[in-house]
Amino acid sequence: MSRAAGPARASLARLASALAFHQVMLADAHRTRAFARALARRVRPGKDVLDLGSGSGVWAVLAARLGARRVVAVEREAVLVPVIQALAREAGVADRIEVVRADARHVRLRRTFDLVVGELVGNEGFEEGLVPVFARARELFLREGGALVPEAVALVAAPARPPRRLGLTPPLLPAHSVAALTAHVPYNLHPSELRTLAPGRELLRVDLRRARSQDALPVARARFRVKDAKAVGGIAVWVRMRLGPGIELETRTRTHWLPTFLPLDPLPRGPGRLDVEIDWNTARRRWSVDFSGARGERRSAVYTPLFAWGVVRAALARGRRRRR
Repeated sequence: MSRAAGPARASLARLASALAFHQVMLADAHRTRAFARALARRVRPGKDVLDLGSGSGVWAVLAARLGARRVVAVEREAVLVPVIQALAREAGVADRIEVVRADARHVRLRRTFDLVVGELVGNEGFEEGLVPVFARARELFLREGGALVPEAVALVAAPARPPRRLGLTPPLLPAHSVAALTAHVPYNLHPSELRTLAPGRELLRVDLRRARSQDALPVARARFRVKDAKAVGGIAVWVRMRLGPGIELETRTRTHWLPTFLPLDPLPRGPGRLDVEIDWNTARRRWSVDFSGARGERRSAVYTPLFAWGVVRAALARGRRRRR
């Protein structure tokens, strides 16, 4: 095998993975139409557009087709650069699109733009660094009076039925230890699995036109009333984006994004009130629930992935000491 075979195989695998991921997004008609409407409203002939984290380049190319004078597409994946260039040539706008291979978090450019677009929104809203990337772009690249797409991102939540049992299913063995650990770990679920038990409430909203990179996400609080707390298996959280005036996109259903499920221990049977508090900041992720039942029952609990990691880390440390 030649020395080049290894890197070539790795690049091919990377390209296949990237194309498969972006094909899922391109096949998301609900998402694609919403972003296209936002660009159609914002892009005017003669304007300059910056596309951060361009991916397949679809928004950069669409901006050019809408009449943008100059578009810069920033993408860090080397295997996607020729994909963007090919799409631009096919659409007849290659002369107005410049592709820059760079990380959107650190890219250096010597020009400013009338519009910055960046679909750096993950399943959990902010885990792809949207806030610091847009704050930096606003400061360095956005002209006065310019616009952002999206311009605001919010989290919405509702109590929901458990999509699956914690622990081992079917219960072939006792698995209380696994269930206790997994209760502290959020996971994504398919929208078809989501069964909410109360109307969704907006937990927090970040205005990307003003947010600063150093700002922590606010601790979110919401109150829900449920007919039977026993049916509640956790809190479902999804994303709501404002792409422009009158254009909003939610990820609860009909998109490639997946809601996040925050598991809870079983609650008492009967109607009651849930007071939920969620800290969505990565370094201190936690969620807590205070339940007040109609018959006077009360239940409180706090959950955090740090608990699960702490238990496992302590066991690993004990194992290392025994091996010595």
